[in-house]
Amino acid sequence: MAPGGARGIRGSEDLGYWVGELPVGCRLCMAGAKSVLFATGLCPEGCYYCPVSPQRRGRDVVYVNDVEVGEPGDVLREVADSMSEGIGITGGEPLLALDRVVEILRLLKEVFGEGFHAHLYTSGTRLDERALEILVDAGLDELRVHVIGARSLEAVKLALGFPVDVVVENPAVPGEVEELRGLISRLAELGVRYVNLNEMEFSESNAHSLALRGFRASGDGRSALGSREVALGILRWVEEGGIGVSVHFCPAIYKDVHQYPRRLNRRALATRRVFEEVEGGVVRWAEAECSGELWRLALAGLAFRVGEACYTHPRLAGALRVGTLVEALPLTPRRVLNEYPVVE
Repeated sequence: MAPGGARGIRGSEDLGYWVGELPVGCRLCMAGAKSVLFATGLCPEGCYYCPVSPQRRGRDVVYVNDVEVGEPGDVLREVADSMSEGIGITGGEPLLALDRVVEILRLLKEVFGEGFHAHLYTSGTRLDERALEILVDAGLDELRVHVIGARSLEAVKLALGFPVDVVVENPAVPGEVEELRGLISRLAELGVRYVNLNEMEFSESNAHSLALRGFRASGDGRSALGSREVALGILRWVEEGGIGVSVHFCPAIYKDVHQYPRRLNRRALATRRVFEEVEGGVVRWAEAECSGELWRLALAGLAFRVGEACYTHPRLAGALRVGTLVEALPLTPRRVLNEYPVVE
Protein backbone atom coordinates (compact mmCIF):
# COMPACT_ATOMS: atom_id res chain seq x y z
CA MET A 1 0.00 0.00 0.00
CA ALA A 2 1.18 3.56 -0.68
CA PRO A 3 2.47 5.54 2.34
CA GLY A 4 -0.41 6.76 4.50
CA GLY A 5 -2.84 4.74 2.38
CA ALA A 6 -3.57 7.75 0.15
CA ARG A 7 -5.39 6.64 -2.97
CA GLY A 8 -3.53 7.56 -6.15
CA ILE A 9 -0.01 7.45 -4.69
CA ARG A 10 1.92 4.65 -6.36
CA GLY A 11 5.38 3.13 -6.04
CA SER A 12 7.51 1.22 -3.53
CA GLU A 13 10.14 1.77 -0.84
CA ASP A 14 13.17 1.44 -3.12
CA LEU A 15 11.60 2.56 -6.41
CA GLY A 16 10.08 5.71 -4.93
CA TYR A 17 6.54 7.07 -4.81
CA TRP A 18 4.61 9.36 -7.10
CA VAL A 19 1.24 10.94 -7.65
CA GLY A 20 0.11 11.62 -11.20
CA GLU A 21 2.34 10.76 -14.15
CA LEU A 22 6.08 10.22 -14.36
CA PRO A 23 8.18 12.24 -16.82
CA VAL A 24 9.46 10.23 -19.79
CA GLY A 25 13.02 10.55 -18.49
CA CYS A 26 12.04 8.87 -15.20
CA ARG A 27 10.19 6.06 -16.95
CA LEU A 28 13.23 5.24 -19.10
CA CYS A 29 15.52 5.52 -16.09
CA MET A 30 13.43 2.98 -14.17
CA ALA A 31 13.90 0.54 -17.05
CA GLY A 32 17.68 1.02 -16.99
CA ALA A 33 17.34 2.50 -20.48
CA LYS A 34 19.03 5.86 -19.81
CA SER A 35 22.73 6.60 -20.03
CA VAL A 36 24.09 9.43 -17.89
CA LEU A 37 26.33 12.11 -19.40
CA PHE A 38 28.25 14.14 -16.83
CA ALA A 39 29.03 17.10 -19.09
CA THR A 40 31.28 19.10 -16.73
CA GLY A 41 32.08 19.40 -13.05
CA LEU A 42 32.12 23.19 -13.26
CA CYS A 43 29.28 25.01 -11.49
CA PRO A 44 29.01 28.57 -10.10
CA GLU A 45 26.24 27.90 -7.55
CA GLY A 46 27.94 26.19 -4.62
CA CYS A 47 24.83 24.46 -3.21
CA TYR A 48 25.71 23.14 0.25
CA TYR A 49 23.96 19.80 -0.40
CA CYS A 50 25.66 19.08 -3.75
CA PRO A 51 26.70 15.37 -3.70
CA VAL A 52 29.14 15.52 -6.68
CA SER A 53 32.38 13.72 -5.83
CA PRO A 54 35.67 15.57 -5.18
CA GLN A 55 37.13 13.87 -8.28
CA ARG A 56 34.59 15.70 -10.47
CA ARG A 57 33.54 18.82 -8.59
CA GLY A 58 35.08 21.99 -10.00
CA ARG A 59 36.83 20.11 -12.82
CA ASP A 60 35.95 20.31 -16.50
CA VAL A 61 35.75 16.55 -17.01
CA VAL A 62 33.30 14.42 -19.00
CA TYR A 63 31.94 11.03 -17.97
CA VAL A 64 29.32 8.75 -19.47
CA ASN A 65 28.00 6.02 -17.17
CA ASP A 66 30.94 6.64 -14.82
CA VAL A 67 33.51 6.14 -17.60
CA GLU A 68 35.69 9.17 -18.32
CA VAL A 69 35.60 10.05 -22.02
CA GLY A 70 37.45 12.41 -24.31
CA GLU A 71 35.59 12.46 -27.63
CA PRO A 72 31.90 12.57 -28.60
CA GLY A 73 32.41 9.21 -30.33
CA ASP A 74 33.27 7.69 -26.93
CA VAL A 75 29.85 8.74 -25.67
CA LEU A 76 28.23 7.21 -28.74
CA ARG A 77 29.96 3.85 -28.20
CA GLU A 78 29.06 3.69 -24.52
CA VAL A 79 25.41 4.53 -25.21
CA ALA A 80 25.28 1.84 -27.92
CA ASP A 81 26.96 -0.74 -25.69
CA SER A 82 24.41 0.02 -22.94
CA MET A 83 21.46 -0.35 -25.34
CA SER A 84 20.21 2.99 -24.02
CA GLU A 85 17.06 4.62 -25.35
CA GLY A 86 17.96 8.03 -24.00
CA ILE A 87 20.46 10.12 -22.08
CA GLY A 88 20.36 12.33 -19.00
CA ILE A 89 22.78 15.26 -19.17
CA THR A 90 24.03 16.47 -15.82
CA GLY A 91 26.95 18.09 -14.02
CA GLY A 92 28.03 20.51 -12.56
CA GLU A 93 26.20 22.98 -14.71
CA PRO A 94 25.90 21.57 -18.25
CA LEU A 95 25.17 25.03 -19.68
CA LEU A 96 28.80 25.98 -18.93
CA ALA A 97 29.70 23.37 -21.58
CA LEU A 98 26.87 24.24 -23.98
CA ASP A 99 28.84 23.71 -27.20
CA ARG A 100 30.01 20.29 -25.99
CA VAL A 101 26.50 19.28 -24.94
CA VAL A 102 24.98 20.37 -28.24
CA GLU A 103 27.63 18.53 -30.27
CA ILE A 104 27.00 15.28 -28.37
CA LEU A 105 23.23 15.73 -28.46
CA ARG A 106 23.21 16.25 -32.23
CA LEU A 107 25.39 13.17 -32.72
CA LEU A 108 23.15 10.98 -30.57
CA LYS A 109 19.99 12.11 -32.36
CA GLU A 110 21.64 11.64 -35.78
CA VAL A 111 22.72 8.08 -34.98
CA PHE A 112 19.84 6.81 -32.83
CA GLY A 113 17.00 8.87 -34.29
CA GLU A 114 14.56 11.46 -33.01
CA GLY A 115 12.97 8.87 -30.70
CA PHE A 116 16.16 8.81 -28.61
CA HIS A 117 15.16 10.78 -25.50
CA ALA A 118 17.36 13.48 -23.96
CA HIS A 119 16.87 15.41 -20.75
CA LEU A 120 19.17 18.02 -19.19
CA TYR A 121 19.58 19.30 -15.64
CA THR A 122 20.32 22.97 -14.90
CA SER A 123 19.85 25.55 -12.16
CA GLY A 124 18.55 27.80 -14.91
CA THR A 125 20.59 30.80 -13.75
CA ARG A 126 22.45 30.83 -17.07
CA LEU A 127 19.55 29.81 -19.26
CA ASP A 128 18.41 32.31 -21.86
CA GLU A 129 16.33 32.21 -25.03
CA ARG A 130 19.36 31.62 -27.27
CA ALA A 131 20.56 28.62 -25.23
CA LEU A 132 17.07 27.12 -25.25
CA GLU A 133 16.73 27.59 -29.00
CA ILE A 134 20.06 25.84 -29.58
CA LEU A 135 19.22 22.95 -27.26
CA VAL A 136 15.75 22.42 -28.69
CA ASP A 137 17.12 22.58 -32.22
CA ALA A 138 19.69 19.92 -31.27
CA GLY A 139 16.88 17.65 -30.04
CA LEU A 140 16.43 18.26 -26.30
CA ASP A 141 13.17 16.64 -25.12
CA GLU A 142 13.04 17.47 -21.42
CA LEU A 143 14.49 20.25 -19.26
CA ARG A 144 14.92 19.70 -15.53
CA VAL A 145 15.38 22.87 -13.50
CA HIS A 146 16.78 22.88 -9.97
CA VAL A 147 15.06 25.94 -8.52
CA ILE A 148 17.43 27.86 -6.25
CA GLY A 149 15.96 31.34 -6.59
CA ALA A 150 14.06 33.87 -8.67
CA ARG A 151 16.34 33.44 -11.68
CA SER A 152 15.57 29.72 -11.77
CA LEU A 153 11.84 30.45 -11.80
CA GLU A 154 12.36 32.86 -14.70
CA ALA A 155 14.10 30.01 -16.54
CA VAL A 156 11.10 27.75 -15.87
CA LYS A 157 8.74 30.38 -17.29
CA LEU A 158 10.95 30.77 -20.36
CA ALA A 159 11.17 27.01 -20.96
CA LEU A 160 7.39 26.65 -20.79
CA GLY A 161 7.24 28.57 -24.06
CA PHE A 162 9.36 25.96 -25.86
CA PRO A 163 8.45 22.45 -27.12
CA VAL A 164 10.12 20.61 -24.23
CA ASP A 165 8.75 18.90 -21.14
CA VAL A 166 9.61 21.08 -18.13
CA VAL A 167 10.39 19.33 -14.84
CA VAL A 168 11.40 21.02 -11.60
CA GLU A 169 13.76 18.80 -9.60
CA ASN A 170 14.77 19.76 -6.06
CA PRO A 171 15.96 17.95 -2.95
CA ALA A 172 13.45 17.33 -0.17
CA VAL A 173 15.26 19.34 2.51
CA PRO A 174 14.28 18.38 6.06
CA GLY A 175 12.42 21.23 7.76
CA GLU A 176 11.45 22.97 4.51
CA VAL A 177 7.90 21.67 4.09
CA GLU A 178 6.32 25.10 3.77
CA GLU A 179 8.94 26.23 1.26
CA LEU A 180 8.22 23.20 -0.93
CA ARG A 181 4.48 23.70 -0.68
CA GLY A 182 4.88 27.32 -1.73
CA LEU A 183 7.12 26.33 -4.64
CA ILE A 184 4.77 23.62 -5.92
CA SER A 185 1.76 25.96 -5.65
CA ARG A 186 3.64 28.54 -7.70
CA LEU A 187 4.66 25.93 -10.27
CA ALA A 188 1.05 24.77 -10.60
CA GLU A 189 0.04 28.38 -11.34
CA LEU A 190 2.69 28.58 -14.06
CA GLY A 191 1.51 25.35 -15.69
CA VAL A 192 4.44 23.10 -14.78
CA ARG A 193 3.36 19.46 -15.10
CA TYR A 194 6.13 17.62 -13.24
CA VAL A 195 8.04 17.99 -9.98
CA ASN A 196 10.70 15.54 -8.80
CA LEU A 197 11.72 15.51 -5.14
CA ASN A 198 15.04 13.79 -4.51
CA GLU A 199 15.90 12.37 -1.13
CA MET A 200 18.74 14.56 0.14
CA GLU A 201 21.94 12.53 -0.05
CA PHE A 202 24.90 12.32 2.30
CA SER A 203 28.11 11.91 0.27
CA GLU A 204 31.85 12.20 0.74
CA SER A 205 31.77 15.74 -0.58
CA ASN A 206 28.80 17.19 1.31
CA ALA A 207 28.75 15.32 4.63
CA HIS A 208 30.69 18.02 6.51
CA SER A 209 28.55 20.82 5.08
CA LEU A 210 25.33 19.00 5.98
CA ALA A 211 26.54 18.19 9.50
CA LEU A 212 27.43 21.85 10.12
CA ARG A 213 23.81 22.74 9.33
CA GLY A 214 22.44 20.20 11.78
CA PHE A 215 21.46 17.46 9.33
CA ARG A 216 22.09 13.85 10.30
CA ALA A 217 22.48 10.75 8.20
CA SER A 218 19.72 8.16 8.38
CA GLY A 219 20.34 4.50 9.16
CA ASP A 220 21.32 3.68 5.57
CA GLY A 221 24.19 6.18 5.74
CA ARG A 222 23.36 7.65 2.36
CA SER A 223 20.37 9.93 3.00
CA ALA A 224 19.50 12.80 5.32
CA LEU A 225 17.25 11.93 8.25
CA GLY A 226 13.81 13.41 7.70
CA SER A 227 14.12 14.01 3.95
CA ARG A 228 11.95 11.03 3.05
CA GLU A 229 9.22 12.08 5.46
CA VAL A 230 9.15 15.59 3.99
CA ALA A 231 8.74 14.23 0.45
CA LEU A 232 6.00 11.76 1.38
CA GLY A 233 4.15 14.46 3.26
CA ILE A 234 4.27 16.64 0.14
CA LEU A 235 2.88 13.77 -1.95
CA ARG A 236 -0.07 13.35 0.43
CA TRP A 237 -0.67 17.12 0.42
CA VAL A 238 -0.67 17.21 -3.40
CA GLU A 239 -3.01 14.21 -3.65
CA GLU A 240 -5.46 15.31 -0.98
CA GLY A 241 -5.47 18.91 -2.22
CA GLY A 242 -6.08 17.96 -5.84
CA ILE A 243 -3.12 20.09 -6.95
CA GLY A 244 -2.62 19.73 -10.70
CA VAL A 245 1.05 18.77 -10.66
CA SER A 246 2.57 15.29 -10.90
CA VAL A 247 5.08 14.82 -8.07
CA HIS A 248 7.66 12.04 -7.83
CA PHE A 249 9.80 11.19 -4.80
CA CYS A 250 13.08 9.50 -5.78
CA PRO A 251 14.88 7.81 -2.82
CA ALA A 252 18.67 7.81 -2.46
CA ILE A 253 18.75 4.00 -2.60
CA TYR A 254 17.09 3.95 -6.03
CA LYS A 255 20.26 4.38 -8.10
CA ASP A 256 22.02 1.43 -6.47
CA VAL A 257 19.01 -0.90 -6.37
CA HIS A 258 17.36 -0.14 -9.72
CA GLN A 259 19.01 2.32 -12.10
CA TYR A 260 22.62 1.07 -12.04
CA PRO A 261 21.97 -2.73 -11.99
CA ARG A 262 19.38 -2.52 -14.78
CA ARG A 263 21.68 -0.42 -16.96
CA LEU A 264 24.53 -2.87 -16.31
CA ASN A 265 22.31 -5.80 -17.25
CA ARG A 266 21.43 -4.17 -20.58
CA ARG A 267 25.12 -3.51 -21.21
CA ALA A 268 26.02 -7.09 -20.31
CA LEU A 269 23.48 -8.48 -22.77
CA ALA A 270 24.67 -6.11 -25.52
CA THR A 271 28.39 -6.81 -25.08
CA ARG A 272 28.32 -10.45 -23.94
CA ARG A 273 31.13 -12.47 -25.44
CA VAL A 274 30.30 -16.00 -26.62
CA PHE A 275 32.04 -17.60 -23.65
CA GLU A 276 30.29 -15.41 -21.05
CA GLU A 277 27.07 -15.89 -19.10
CA VAL A 278 25.07 -12.97 -17.71
CA GLU A 279 23.34 -12.74 -14.36
CA GLY A 280 22.16 -9.61 -12.57
CA GLY A 281 24.36 -7.23 -14.53
CA VAL A 282 27.50 -9.33 -13.95
CA VAL A 283 29.32 -11.41 -16.59
CA ARG A 284 31.12 -14.70 -15.86
CA TRP A 285 33.58 -16.78 -17.79
CA ALA A 286 36.18 -19.47 -17.05
CA GLU A 287 39.94 -19.31 -17.64
CA ALA A 288 42.44 -22.17 -17.61
CA GLU A 289 45.72 -23.27 -19.11
CA CYS A 290 45.16 -24.11 -22.76
CA SER A 291 45.96 -27.82 -22.64
CA GLY A 292 44.26 -31.20 -22.44
CA GLU A 293 40.46 -31.07 -22.69
CA LEU A 294 40.44 -27.28 -23.01
CA TRP A 295 42.80 -27.44 -25.96
CA ARG A 296 40.44 -29.88 -27.66
CA LEU A 297 37.54 -27.52 -26.92
CA ALA A 298 39.53 -24.72 -28.52
CA LEU A 299 40.10 -26.81 -31.64
CA ALA A 300 36.33 -27.43 -31.76
CA GLY A 301 35.56 -23.71 -31.38
CA LEU A 302 34.14 -24.12 -27.86
CA ALA A 303 37.02 -22.33 -26.11
CA PHE A 304 39.08 -19.34 -27.17
CA ARG A 305 42.82 -19.04 -26.81
CA VAL A 306 44.16 -15.77 -25.40
CA GLY A 307 47.93 -15.99 -24.98
CA GLU A 308 48.65 -19.12 -22.95
CA ALA A 309 45.12 -19.31 -21.51
CA CYS A 310 41.83 -20.61 -22.83
CA TYR A 311 38.53 -18.85 -22.12
CA THR A 312 35.34 -20.88 -22.13
CA HIS A 313 31.78 -20.87 -20.82
CA PRO A 314 31.48 -21.54 -17.05
CA ARG A 315 29.23 -24.58 -17.64
CA LEU A 316 31.80 -26.26 -19.88
CA ALA A 317 34.58 -25.55 -17.38
CA GLY A 318 32.35 -26.83 -14.59
CA ALA A 319 31.73 -30.09 -16.43
CA LEU A 320 35.48 -30.53 -16.86
CA ARG A 321 36.21 -29.26 -13.32
CA VAL A 322 39.11 -27.11 -14.52
CA GLY A 323 40.14 -23.51 -14.38
CA THR A 324 39.14 -20.34 -12.59
CA LEU A 325 35.72 -18.70 -12.67
CA VAL A 326 35.90 -14.95 -13.22
CA GLU A 327 33.09 -12.50 -12.34
CA ALA A 328 33.26 -8.98 -13.75
CA LEU A 329 31.28 -5.84 -14.44
CA PRO A 330 30.39 -5.68 -18.15
CA LEU A 331 32.53 -2.61 -18.83
CA THR A 332 35.12 -2.18 -21.58
CA PRO A 333 37.59 -3.48 -20.57
CA ARG A 334 35.91 -5.85 -18.11
CA ARG A 335 36.30 -4.86 -14.45
CA VAL A 336 37.03 -8.05 -12.50
CA LEU A 337 35.16 -8.41 -9.20
CA ASN A 338 35.93 -11.97 -8.09
CA GLU A 339 37.97 -15.02 -9.07
CA TYR A 340 37.57 -18.51 -7.59
CA PRO A 341 38.13 -22.16 -8.60
CA VAL A 342 35.57 -23.73 -10.90
CA VAL A 343 33.25 -26.30 -9.28
CA GLU A 344 30.69 -28.47 -11.03
